Amino acid sequence: MKTELRRQFIHFLFGSAIIALVAIRGVQESLLAISIAFIVGLAVSWMIKKEVKFPVLTPLVEKVERHYEKTLPGKGALLFFLGAIIAMALFQRQEIVLGALCVAVYGDAASTIVGMRFGRRRIAGKKTLEGTVGGILVSAGFLLALFQWPVALATAVVGMAAELLPVDDNFTIPIAVGLVLTFLV
Repeated sequence: MKTELRRQFIHFLFGSAIIALVAIRGVQESLLAISIAFIVGLAVSWMIKKEVKFPVLTPLVEKVERHYEKTLPGKGALLFFLGAIIAMALFQRQEIVLGALCVAVYGDAASTIVGMRFGRRRIAGKKTLEGTVGGILVSAGFLLALFQWPVALATAVVGMAAELLPVDDNFTIPIAVGLVLTFLV
């Protein structure tokens, strides 16, 4: 549980930084910056796999890494960055990208934390109904800063439903949310 909380905290920090970047610099500049960060991240991951030690980064990756991510150190962070890149490339309107990232960052983190703490009813593998509802509520709260409540609620529900799919949610959430917002706004 402690490792997962660390992972979610890092997810929250990096995600918030990307959201702030998009809000301040726009989609195009952010897409370039995140793409460069992704390429650097891949190189660092490869070097860590080859046992190159980075003073702060290597211990951090080792502390938060899931056992099945050993083949690609930092896999979760890399997939998150890739999901953000895909969302920015597909949905270039700033409010749509911000909405997609808010659900991917805050809804995903909330669903994990709420599910770990209060989850009792399993609905998809390790996912719980309580975690999904928590993710919907948190996502909708952030989306209300950008959209009217019906759009925010519908988008939050679709985003958290996309998390239940058997594909990495770093892809499914931002793409599903971006598609819904493209049609609703």
